[in-house]
Formats: sequence, structure tokens, C-alpha cells
Amino acid sequence: MYEQLAEKLGRTKWIKWHHGHGVEESWITEAEAELGFALPPSYCWWLRNYGNGRLDGGEILSLGPPEHRDINDSDLLYIHRLNIEDEDWVKAFPGRLDLYVPDSDELYFFDTSSVNDHNEFNVMQYDLMNGIIDVYAPTFADFLEQLIDQWE
Repeated sequence: MYEQLAEKLGRTKWIKWHHGHGVEESWITEAEAELGFALPPSYCWWLRNYGNGRLDGGEILSLGPPEHRDINDSDLLYIHRLNIEDEDWVKAFPGRLDLYVPDSDELYFFDTSSVNDHNEFNVMQYDLMNGIIDVYAPTFADFLEQLIDQWE
């Protein structure tokens, strides 16, 4: 199902990851239980097969070992826990689950307030300089493909 994306990931020099560092299934299950919803299938595919990634000075958030989750700044749940502690953040961005914060003036997040027929969330791009939030991609897989295309 993700063959085209896997081929692009195999050819790109822009997204870096460490082979063999996919996450354990139990980490996904634990994250979904804490979040209260299923993570998108294409994101779970990424987690299982790649686990992590770096582009433009930023980490594509992943899931780390639960015993290190409270100190791992590239862990999706760790960043989410930090965000929900801020009441103003929660009011301003209900349904936001941060995904990727590059070394620039933007960030990307899942909009968990709506899910499509394939159980995927839109990936939103937040322009921090202008305060504009737009749909960047309809799925995590499309998000990765667009990032690769943008950098190629």
C-alpha cells in the first residue's frame, strides 16, 4: 500500500532515519490508549518500518521506549503531554497533536478533531510568523511525500 512512499524514502537524501529502529507494537498500543484514539494507519506504518526521521533540523516525532518517554523531545507523547499542560495552548488548538517542528517558522500537526474514512487525520501546517493554519496533506503518507517532493 505504501510502496511508492517506501521507494521515495529509499531514494531521498533529505529525510534521514536509522534503519532497524521501528517502534514496538506495544508502544503504539500504549500511546493510543493514553491519547484515547487510534493513530493514523500511515503514521503507524512509518513508526513500525522507520520509527524516526530528521529533516531540516527537526525531528518527525516518533514513539520512544516508555521508560524514557518523559525525557525524549522527539517522542510524540512527551511533546503532547507538555502541550496539554498549557491551558492557553489547549484552548487555542483543540485537537492538535504535534508531528514535526522543523528548524524554521512553521510546524506541522495532526488535526485529531476530524478523521476521514481511512482513519487518517489531516496534517496541518502552522505558519508561526503569520498565524495561518492550512491543510498541508490529507494523510501522514501524503505529508511525507510532499516533504520529499518539496526538498528534491
